[in-house]
Amino acid sequence: MRGQSLLAGLGLATLLSACGGGSDSTTGPMGAQGNTVTVGNNFFSPADLSVATGTTVTWSWAAGAVEHNVTFDDGQHSATQSSGSFPRTFSAAGTYPYHCTIHGAAVMHGSVTVASGATGGTGGTGGTGGGGGGTGGGGYDY
Repeated sequence: MRGQSLLAGLGLATLLSACGGGSDSTTGPMGAQGNTVTVGNNFFSPADLSVATGTTVTWSWAAGAVEHNVTFDDGQHSATQSSGSFPRTFSAAGTYPYHCTIHGAAVMHGSVTVASGATGGTGGTGGTGGGGGGTGGGGYDY
């Protein structure tokens, strides 16, 4: 009986972990599936997102949402709406803060951080040192 309880507990923990039940992350991943932000009642999810230059991010209003907008500090903005979506393509590196003007930046805010190709190239330089380590590993003859 004790073994069954332990297995049931492990199954529940695995399920919660797979569903993200134990996480409150607000930073979205890079990649095609990480390019959508949900606009809900008094929240953006994820609020903060990191993408590469040339990426289009789409804000999609959740079903049943009241009127909100997406307003960037640089002046670009969506319409005030309760449904639909708003896309924006980021062609330059930088950080783009945004908020809902109806509910205020203190309640609804986020940012999109855009990395240029040059940033990725700099990280590649560190890989050269790692390659040297690989050479040392090749010293084993079998």
